Amino acid sequence: MNTFNLTATELKRKTAEIINEVVFARREAIIERYGRPVARIVPVIKLEEITSKSAAMKKYFGSIKNFPAVSKLRLFKRQRLVL
Repeated sequence: MNTFNLTATELKRKTAEIINEVVFARREAIIERYGRPVARIVPVIKLEEITSKSAAMKKYFGSIKNFPAVSKLRLFKRQRLVL
């Protein structure tokens, strides 16, 4: 597996690009802070294992315990313009 190094600032600015590189190119990212490696991002699953969205949902369903119902927490109110 080939690796690439980047700084924590680069990770902050280009998070989506780096995650795509790790997942789709199967590369390992090593994050450095002040010139020293502090973390590593590696791909977790093989793309061949997940052939459809339903397979992914079945595989990871319930993996986050006590996850709040986000739809219940959101409060959307229409604001009417009063003239």
